[in-house]
Amino acid sequence: MSIASAPLPSGRQFAVLWGLERTFGGMTSAMLRRSRTFAQSTGAPVDILTFDARDDYDRIVSDLRADGRLDPLLRVRNLWDELTDAPARPGPPAGTKAAALDGFAPLPAGGRTSLRRAADGTLLQLDRRRPDGTLAISDRRDTRVPGELGGRSIVLCDAAGVPVFGFTRARPFYHWWLDTVLGDEDAFLVVDSKAAAGALLEYRSPRATRIHVLHNSHLDGESRPWAPLKPTRIDVLPRLDDLDAVVVLSERQRDDLAVLLGRSDAVHVVPNAAALPTPSPPEPRDPLRGVLLGSLIDRKRVDDAIRAVALARESGADVRLDVYGEGPLRPELEALVAELGVAGPVVLHGFRPDALDEFRRASFFLLTSRSEGFPLVLTEGMSRGCIPISYDIPYGPADIIEDGRSGFLVPPADVPALSDRIAAIARGVPDGMREQAARQASAFSDEAVLERWRTVLERARERHLRPVPSFTAEIRDSRFVRRRDSFAVSADFRLRGVDVSPDQVSAAVTLRGPDAVVLRAVGGVRRTLRHGIWRAAVQFPQGAAAWLPEDMPLTRELELRIQGGLVRLPLHD
Repeated sequence: MSIASAPLPSGRQFAVLWGLERTFGGMTSAMLRRSRTFAQSTGAPVDILTFDARDDYDRIVSDLRADGRLDPLLRVRNLWDELTDAPARPGPPAGTKAAALDGFAPLPAGGRTSLRRAADGTLLQLDRRRPDGTLAISDRRDTRVPGELGGRSIVLCDAAGVPVFGFTRARPFYHWWLDTVLGDEDAFLVVDSKAAAGALLEYRSPRATRIHVLHNSHLDGESRPWAPLKPTRIDVLPRLDDLDAVVVLSERQRDDLAVLLGRSDAVHVVPNAAALPTPSPPEPRDPLRGVLLGSLIDRKRVDDAIRAVALARESGADVRLDVYGEGPLRPELEALVAELGVAGPVVLHGFRPDALDEFRRASFFLLTSRSEGFPLVLTEGMSRGCIPISYDIPYGPADIIEDGRSGFLVPPADVPALSDRIAAIARGVPDGMREQAARQASAFSDEAVLERWRTVLERARERHLRPVPSFTAEIRDSRFVRRRDSFAVSADFRLRGVDVSPDQVSAAVTLRGPDAVVLRAVGGVRRTLRHGIWRAAVQFPQGAAAWLPEDMPLTRELELRIQGGLVRLPLHD
């Protein structure tokens, strides 16, 4: 099957993330690959929308095109660049507030972008000017008390730099820009980054179908499924039903989300497509050489990989490790290499765009992350016959590696076990393992993944086009019952504004505790014997009570949904 022969549903395609850098990890790589495949399928460009304010997007785009990472079919569009180039016109759009102009106090001219910061480095104001020096946008973030973060004034100016209208919150500002980008065309917005997901959660347009991709674990820690959400996910994930679709990268993560937040027909599983190699003659492979590709950040635990190689060498295995990636922990990792006496056998090469080629020449590669979503590096390495040795973390490795047949899984953070496996690989790779690894990786080709995306886009559009009835609800009574290993919540309520049957109403209850503890479950709705009174009954999964201590304070919220209409109501004893 060729990509061109299987078009996606009609509509413009957009990828949405907060910002684009010259060096980036798996999330951005997956987004670029998916967007290129979408563009090839539809025959139309895919626009990558970014929201960060920086002066060097032209150079970033040029560099990424020069080394082949940014396909000609992909266009990068930045909010600040586009609104700087197009002066604001009279006639304030929806979401603007006259009060925003009260906080207008532009900075002195000083280049394209001027910044004002607090003593601790917190950004308090950002002004963007045009090449002729006139002010285009002023974003002030300390309108309540000068010098202290609080209150927002985002003001747009005409061609002469005169203020025209403004916003007192960032999200309406972002939504207005999205409206101007979409115009009157139907569109799919595929949101990749956590920051951008928050901005898009409240965005409503009859033209825009919104899809959020979770590229990493939703859990704060390595235990599953009972764990707090990551603080960066706390605003979006309990409201995942508000989106037209949510894509996770593995079956295991979908099932864990269902336990913690309730099963939803908005959640789909689509793995990332891998950069599979074109057939070529095999290269000589060093049986003692390993590689690690990843950013030098805490989540990747590159220090565990270095310690494991050092232990393997102490045991007599003459193994080596080449690390390809850049990040803030590089000085610490270089110091660790020196401390362990493995300078030479372990080399930190920094970022290299051609690092994938090293999988053809190395014997094994390591994945030591704390968490992942669907680590592209696994399929990229396995497809080239390199043997993966990975921590068995949430999520991804166990969905890709068949332990002992196409690679190896070891317990998370168990450096001695990792070292033992490295030493064993140095003694020899089991027969057929390289071939099995390559066969397993072939399931993640562009064509196979595109088929799954087509289904997601079709179902997301159907969900987006559901009727949105307007209705209200009034809570009459609620009860919270704690059992030995779970919870039950029921609520009596009145519905107003709609005439529906119980099977048309869905209910869910969300429990929130401190420290990003969130638990949500879906239940049923029925009419009671009392006239006009409905009852929602929600049973939480077994194990919920064991996870949440009895003395933990919990707030409760009832969610009632009729088609695309929704109300949320607090519950009290």
